[in-house]
Formats: sequence, structure tokens, C-alpha cells
Amino acid sequence: MRTRTKPALPVGTVPSTVTPGHGAMNERGNRWELQAVVPSAKGRKLLWHAFSLDTAHLKGADHHEPFEKPGAHLFWILSGHGTLETDGNKYLLQPGNGVWLVDMTKVRTYAPAAGKGLVKRGIRFGGPALENWHKELGGSQQAQFDLMDATPLHDAFRNLWRICRRKGRGWEWEVHLLLTEMLGALLNARGTLSPNPPDLPAAVIRVLNAVESKPYYDWQVRELARIAGVSYSGLRTLFFAVLHENLHSFVQRRRLEHAQMLLADPGLSIKQVAEQMNFSSEFYFSHFFKKLNGMSPRGYREQQRLKR
Repeated sequence: MRTRTKPALPVGTVPSTVTPGHGAMNERGNRWELQAVVPSAKGRKLLWHAFSLDTAHLKGADHHEPFEKPGAHLFWILSGHGTLETDGNKYLLQPGNGVWLVDMTKVRTYAPAAGKGLVKRGIRFGGPALENWHKELGGSQQAQFDLMDATPLHDAFRNLWRICRRKGRGWEWEVHLLLTEMLGALLNARGTLSPNPPDLPAAVIRVLNAVESKPYYDWQVRELARIAGVSYSGLRTLFFAVLHENLHSFVQRRRLEHAQMLLADPGLSIKQVAEQMNFSSEFYFSHFFKKLNGMSPRGYREQQRLKR
């Protein structure tokens, strides 16, 4: 729900000095479990990158002045009720499948209901052409997203927390992929990804958007049926009737096309491609690729090199 309101006056800010992975509290009794992240220069330039992840326990209003550089805050509510005010817009905050994407270049205030507490969890991040994303998704005037199932975003947050704490080899790329998935869920909620004609059934469009947001993922028909909001058998029948292709075959074809795109990058090893395709090992990825393409990933890569 959204109403117009005047921007709130400053009432307190998040502490500027917090040890990564530790908690902090300000004078208003607001408490944070915060993981600060420092991306590399290349990460900032080329990838989606995290600034911080946190769980905030608010007893009073939490006000933020505009961030000097483009940034976004994606968050959801774990418990309690309250409001978000940003750029003259006001949203009611409550637990459920709703999430909110806030433009950090705008004034914003998060506040619990009077006499109550509010617990919110989220990630602040940046990336190339972020301003275009804000514009495409509706910006401050459409900051709320009502998802069919917000669980994948919650799981992604936990994975991001672990990755940013350990900072293992390739951690910035892993962060980029997870943030891409999270943004894909928002695009799905808006129906922005779909280039399909409007006469396609809504259930089929939701499935196509889901697969396009994670083309490397081994989607199961039952998962897609939940996203589509129809039965398992109903989705299989509907999908084939509309697109004249078996749903499982479609998913595997998109996975193969995505794998071929990754293999076209000489900077990625076969093992790295397998990891990005969500396979547990290079062996299983090679088996999948050869079964669908008729040749091994290495043979396909060599074939493409000779064509050039």
C-alpha cells in the first residue's frame, strides 16, 4: 500500500563505524547485526556488488540521508509492523512475501509502529546501470514487490552472508550471481522480462520468466507449477499446448544454451563453467552437456575456436 507524504525529518542514523560481522546499537536503541563488505575496484566496475548485509532490530525510526553514489537497499520484514517513507512515498511494512527495493540516493526512513518493534533484513548493493534498474522497476513510486514466494530471496541472503564472511576464491562472482537471481525475482514480479505476446496464458509467462531469470538452474516441473499457480499435470498440458514443446525439454534446452554461452568465454575453465551451471562436479556437467549436445564441453569449445 502506498500514499503520498512529505519527507520525514532526520531522526537518527546507522553508526558509521561498525566492525564487519558484528552488532552495533545507536542512541535510539536500534540494534544491527551487520556484515560490511568492501568490493574490489574491478568488482565495483563490472559486477553487482554488496556494500553490507544486515538484520536490524528497530525500536525507533531509522533515518538515512541520500547516498552520494547509486545504490539500492533490498529488504523484507521478519517481525513487527511499521512504515517506509522514501522520496515522498509511504509503504506499510509487515512480514510475508513482500519485499521492498529502495533507491539509496533518496531520503528514506524506516520506522516501527508506535510502541512496537520492527525487525527487517536486507542487503545494500550497487552495480552497473543501477539507475536504469530503478527506472525500469518503478523507483520510489513502486518500491514494494509482492512475490508468490520470497523464500529464494531469504535463502540467497544466507548464502551471501556466508560468502561475504569467508571471501573465498571467486567470492565476488558468486555475489554477482546471487544478486542477479534476486533481481530476477523482482523482474518476474513485475513481468518485465517477458517479451511474449499478451495472449499467452499468465501461468506460461510466469514459467518463462522464472526460467529466463535462472537459465542455468535444473528447474523441476513441480517447482515451476508452484510459481505458475497451477497443478503439475495442468502446467505440463498447458505448456505443451501453447508452445508445442515439452516443459522438461525446454528447461534443458535453455540450460544447454546458457552453458554454450559460458563456454564461449575463454577466461572460464570447464570447471568454472560447471560451477556456474550449478553442477557438483565437472564430470556431471560434461555428462549433461554431451548428452544434449553430442560432444564434450572441451570438444564444443575447440569447435567454436576453429570456426573463428
